[in-house]
Amino acid sequence: MSSKQNTSEIPRDKIYLWMNAIGLVLTALPENYWRVLNDKILDTLKSNVLAEAAVPSTNFKPFQAFNFKSSQQVYGETYCSYVLALVHAVWYHASIGQLNIIPQFVKEHVKPVVCQEKQFIFLCHLVGPFLQRFNTERTKCLMELTIELYEMLANIDKHCQYLEHMDPIADLLYHIKYMFVGDSVKKDIEKIIERLRPALQVRLRYIAYQGKDEAKTPTDQ
Repeated sequence: MSSKQNTSEIPRDKIYLWMNAIGLVLTALPENYWRVLNDKILDTLKSNVLAEAAVPSTNFKPFQAFNFKSSQQVYGETYCSYVLALVHAVWYHASIGQLNIIPQFVKEHVKPVVCQEKQFIFLCHLVGPFLQRFNTERTKCLMELTIELYEMLANIDKHCQYLEHMDPIADLLYHIKYMFVGDSVKKDIEKIIERLRPALQVRLRYIAYQGKDEAKTPTDQ
């Protein structure tokens, strides 16, 4: 009898235990063993599901597709959600020194790839759970990562004619500002916000807010 076991043979109610075990093992090994996940992240970002231009009529719902827990319960998980869940399991067990490479990885490898809204939302799901840890242990990394998020937002704004999820994206950026970075990166991001389409500028107007006369209301657009 073959001793081989593939993912289809892992009991569905045990998948979290397996992922947790993988996270523990990989983070205990030298860096080259677990950094292969970076390649998986890039492959996912370049996949047709995320890299193709979105249209308003599409059935792809990123906030549902990227939620591994809810999709796995109804047998609706995707490759994207598996990658997210596995990366989270590994990063959760990583030391702050191991996580320290994330801003550089995002800047040098992820940013050149991200040009669609779905890709950007995937990245936000990827790094979002670790913002608090960066804020506590590596504030500089958090500020660098925040600037990269804004630069990628400007990139998708330039490439995408239609943006469906501007409100939740703005919610995340406000959360980062008021919970973590405050005005520490204001000079960097306000220059980026000025280049965005009016609809995004309106939503982000209080992030680069200077004074009452400078804040436009939605009716001004």
